[in-house]
Amino acid sequence: MRQRRGLAPLLVAAALATLIGCGSGDSRFATTTTASSTATEQTTAAMPSGMAAPTTTSPTPTPTPTTTTSPTSTSTSTTMPTTAPSTPPTSVAADASSYPHAAEALWFLALDNVAASISVHREGSEPWSAAVGRRVDGRVVTGGTPFVVASVSKLVTMLSIARLVEQGDLTVADPVPWSAMGLAHDPAWDGVTVRELLDHTSGMPINRKSWLDDPGPCSVPLTEALAEPPTEGRGRWVYSNGNYCALGLLVEHATGLALDDAAYALVFDPAGVAGPYLTTDGLRDDSAPSPRGIARLARLGGAGTWMMSTDDLAAMLADVTDADLEVLRWPGIILDQYGWGHTGTVDGAKACAWVIEDGRTTVAAVVSGPEPATGGDVCDAVVPALALDLGRYAGEPRRDPV
Repeated sequence: MRQRRGLAPLLVAAALATLIGCGSGDSRFATTTTASSTATEQTTAAMPSGMAAPTTTSPTPTPTPTTTTSPTSTSTSTTMPTTAPSTPPTSVAADASSYPHAAEALWFLALDNVAASISVHREGSEPWSAAVGRRVDGRVVTGGTPFVVASVSKLVTMLSIARLVEQGDLTVADPVPWSAMGLAHDPAWDGVTVRELLDHTSGMPINRKSWLDDPGPCSVPLTEALAEPPTEGRGRWVYSNGNYCALGLLVEHATGLALDDAAYALVFDPAGVAGPYLTTDGLRDDSAPSPRGIARLARLGGAGTWMMSTDDLAAMLADVTDADLEVLRWPGIILDQYGWGHTGTVDGAKACAWVIEDGRTTVAAVVSGPEPATGGDVCDAVVPALALDLGRYAGEPRRDPV
């Protein structure tokens, strides 16, 4: 796997220095838990050379309410401020003692953004989340606040396909039924399989601009792409939103349901998740602001049009089964030494959703704003930081495919 330089060394070192020097109790940092989590493996795994081990307890600070004024907005507003308030608001007192390094990583990620959130689900522990910023309606962001998750939406589409396979409604080795789906296409696409779409090996052209910036549903650029034969890249991994636009349409075709209704029936309801919605519904008042707006994301369809909270993402991944993993496999999902997941990157939003400890732990982190550059950078910050908390630090993530 290729080495990818990211934020992990800086943020992990800074988190350790801050925690050791002054504790993790910043009253601007909001954390929420359903009950007191017990972290039994928080101390000293293999530590980076030159770093001291973190302390195992954190002081519980007194909450300090802020008077930051939130911009007014309606549920259809798409123009929001692009900088975070100097003192981000909080929902409850900070308590980062369960996952102090993950909490500190989120704080660094939030500094230049409007809002940020992280959630952790771990087998045997209570769900934990932390958040910074204000929602569209001016209330504080929590782990249950929907954010733009961009290409992390592909995990929802993958899981929808996996559940259809498990029900016997689809087979990944079958050719994609383009004609039955109402999609005109060059005959060379007739042999392309569902597996090739899942793995980004179908020969789908990239055309990043057409999948974002023009109006209309994703079927419009998909039809344009299908008018020509698959590219010469067929058979090797070439990441294209078109593959997951097509898979989203396939889910609708196989179920007879709209994309969101199908996802609820197949993925969200079984996981006990009730908050996700599509960007086509408009930006709700209970969601995080989106500096670049969300109307343009409708173009992505199953490739990137979900609004989800980190709580819901972590819970969804915690519900993944061994049978699902027969469908969710590399290179459709991304692997590193910690586990697997997906990242999301669009202007104004970055997201990371990861499964570690062989499925025992799931983590989701999102930011609304300009920094960092990619969802991979978000993963670089939070995954190794959480691994430190779990006593499983294994260096900077080495992600494949990048």
